[in-house]
Amino acid sequence: MKSQKYIPIILLASIVMLGTACKTFVVENVNYAQQIESVLVPDENGNVHDVRHGITFNVTPFQEQEFGVEDSAKTEIKEVRLIRNAEGYYFITANNFKNVYVMEPGKGNLRLRNKIQVSEERLSAPAFNLRDASVQLVKTDTNEVLTMNENGLQENSNDEEEEES
Repeated sequence: MKSQKYIPIILLASIVMLGTACKTFVVENVNYAQQIESVLVPDENGNVHDVRHGITFNVTPFQEQEFGVEDSAKTEIKEVRLIRNAEGYYFITANNFKNVYVMEPGKGNLRLRNKIQVSEERLSAPAFNLRDASVQLVKTDTNEVLTMNENGLQENSNDEEEEES
């Protein structure tokens, strides 16, 4: 009889210990990088969907950031460029943008981590590459390469090597 009193306590303690063990399970050294950029075409509502990497979002907030609320309705984004680095940040830009948006994924949202100005004029043909721990933005019309991470632009090691030669 007395041992039956302890059964609910033992069960409760077991559940608590099991629940605690599940919360501390961590897999480390995860590489979130997507090696090749995605070129996404917005639908009539401004939504883009990357089937290969499993992300869907609306480009209207980016359009409003770049062109202002009044001009965003006049400016159509035909293609969005997206790449993800090893730390899990999304880098997003498009034709006619002046900036690359570094977005941090959250629960059901993308939060702005950094807005990197990459051009005084608007980009006409941007493309992303992933090199080591950095993302490269290639301005294909001028062949200029800008290297960046989630914190901003970095010095290009190729430029430094060319100057030294």
